[in-house]
Amino acid sequence: MKTLLRLAVSSTFALGALVAGPVACSDEGSGTTGRRVSLDVTIAASAESRQFTNAKGWSVTMTKAVVSTGAFYFYDGEALFASATPARRRAGFVKAAFAHPGHYVPGNARGEMLTASSADLLAGATLGSGDGVTGFVRSATFAYAFPPAGPMAAELGSNVVVLEGAAAKDGETRAFRVEIGPDDLKDAKGRTEIEGCPFTPVDMQGDGTVSITVKLPMWLDQVDFDGLPASGDGTPVLVPDGLVRNQIVRGAKGALAYVFAYAGK
Repeated sequence: MKTLLRLAVSSTFALGALVAGPVACSDEGSGTTGRRVSLDVTIAASAESRQFTNAKGWSVTMTKAVVSTGAFYFYDGEALFASATPARRRAGFVKAAFAHPGHYVPGNARGEMLTASSADLLAGATLGSGDGVTGFVRSATFAYAFPPAGPMAAELGSNVVVLEGAAAKDGETRAFRVEIGPDDLKDAKGRTEIEGCPFTPVDMQGDGTVSITVKLPMWLDQVDFDGLPASGDGTPVLVPDGLVRNQIVRGAKGALAYVFAYAGK
């Protein structure tokens, strides 16, 4: 919670500065004074998240995906891996090295939603309302919050992510449950944030809705479920510490698994 408070203060100051002063020029438009806008925020798993085949050949069916969400911030800087696209490299805009972690430059703050909540990703949910200023948006920061708040807090308990599903391959089935705590998702600075997430580039010019799409196939893409014991009665088996769980946690930390988009009202 100290992390969220620190971010809330710094980001609110940044937004206040944007409204009071000129917005920095970008390659898509001239610098202008931003106008305040209201932003509703929704979240849901991607359409393919319910059933997919991962890179290891396992057909995965998800039956539960619950998360505890923290603050979200929207910026005009490019997403962490935006500079690595082949088209941009061929055009000579940037070098591929700028796609690596540590090279993300958020730029100017364009919006925020500070209310901690929780959601069932498979059902989708509205998390709350935030504020922003008009202008271009290209990237975002996603944060997990602990302790959980909102409608799914009891389901999450001491976790920030709970997943359940079944994986099938070559006649074998593994029913699994994954519980991820806040410490699992902390970065080197002790923050439960995913920086440099892609925000579909857009010029926000009014009140609207920011939708967050979580791509669960990217979380489980590299998981080989052979490492889990089979369930005798179909009840999900809690994934223990080890390779399988580490692969899922690593997938959940990937910025490309969280896609933000804006739609005006």
